Amino acid sequence: MLIKFTNRFRKEKRARYENALRYYLKKLGMTEQELEDVEVSLFLRKSEDRGCCQYDLGVRRPRQFEIIISPGGPYSPLQVLAHEAVHLKQFIRGELLLFSKCCKWKGRVWKQGETELDSYYDSPWEIEAYGKEEGLYVRFLVEEQNG
Repeated sequence: MLIKFTNRFRKEKRARYENALRYYLKKLGMTEQELEDVEVSLFLRKSEDRGCCQYDLGVRRPRQFEIIISPGGPYSPLQVLAHEAVHLKQFIRGELLLFSKCCKWKGRVWKQGETELDSYYDSPWEIEAYGKEEGLYVRFLVEEQNG
């Protein structure tokens, strides 16, 4: 896996973010083979959103991704990275497919909720990402401390 950084990531912090992303994906069960030709660009941006993981929707089997992290707010950027790493795993394995008019989760078309918030928080891919982000983040911090 190739990890690129935008110029907003200070050089002294890049190794930490790269280590965190690799740690998260390993904890999520990703293999070297699955990550072999994957390219991830990490981007810091001030925004209302916590972050996102995106790819070109026109690509059937995406291998190039951009993870955008918004620093500030109540969440650590490394915790947001953990959340987005779950989405990265979902995209790479084909569990989550995004199309211009719908989404597929594990082969089934996802039906939107009554409101935008229902659609977001009730979606199985967000439930998985929110459910795993804190555990990934805390375990990374413990592992990092114990060296």
